[in-house]
Amino acid sequence: MSITVRQIQDADKSPWLELFHSYLKFYDAYPNEMDTDLLWDRLTNSDPQIQGLVAESNGVVVGIAHFHYQLSTWSDTFYCYLEDLYVAEGERGNGIATALIAKVEELAIKQGCSELYWITKESNTTARKLYDKIANLSDFVRYVKKLGQ
Repeated sequence: MSITVRQIQDADKSPWLELFHSYLKFYDAYPNEMDTDLLWDRLTNSDPQIQGLVAESNGVVVGIAHFHYQLSTWSDTFYCYLEDLYVAEGERGNGIATALIAKVEELAIKQGCSELYWITKESNTTARKLYDKIANLSDFVRYVKKLGQ
């Protein structure tokens, strides 16, 4: 199996959309066409605020990652937030998520980031098996308050 990780391109829209919708469904979220179109536009128009990668296995797009850099109040560097990571169900366990995370890490280091972080559901045991091998589990608790709704 040959895995290639690269920046997302216009030609990736159809497989990206399928993977992104599967990702949202996994988290019990439902796509809003306007927001999805906005994200696609940001990813493919070199918006420095958010970046996207795809992973190909034997020439087929089977994974996606979206990430962005943010200033830190605790450091003179940036942090990198890996916001979305998804691998097609039939491709899991083949090193694709590891390859995507490694590429995000490589790009974050080039950007001068001192930390790469991400979140997942506590119940996402499959992904957490990988995450426990490559990163440290934080003891921070995340709170969410929806605004303007």
